Amino acid sequence: MPRLAAAIVGVGLLLAADLYTKSWAASELRARGPRRVGPVLLRYQENGGTIFGWLRGGGPLVRPALVAYSTVVSVALVVLLVRQRRGLAVMVMGLAAMLAGVLGNLFDRLIRGFVVDFIDLPRWPTFNVADVALAGGIALGLAGLLITRFRAA
Repeated sequence: MPRLAAAIVGVGLLLAADLYTKSWAASELRARGPRRVGPVLLRYQENGGTIFGWLRGGGPLVRPALVAYSTVVSVALVVLLVRQRRGLAVMVMGLAAMLAGVLGNLFDRLIRGFVVDFIDLPRWPTFNVADVALAGGIALGLAGLLITRFRAA
């Protein structure tokens, strides 16, 4: 399967996983309360801000600004993904994961007006599957940049 097609499938699967788990958290955890799974506490939380809850309660312009920013980033990631379609597989996977993460949280902001977070680890802010995809995508993208850099050296 060509890399771009695989990336599109990957974006779709990650996005579907994110939207499904947020929907589950919104219905189950909000209604029945938190659940513990080993060291992980699953608890429903509404995040109207950004990463780590920054800008939460920042006023009426925060949500439109975050939607606009996420839209611009999504378009930029699509452009980069199309340009990298024949590049390193790790770069393509990283860009696809980042795109899925940005889109997952963008959809939440558009539909709900906030992002649903539900994975709560000790000494770490609550997060969701989109956040994991975004962080993983950044890590893969950085790995791709390092590989490219060391190949050129």
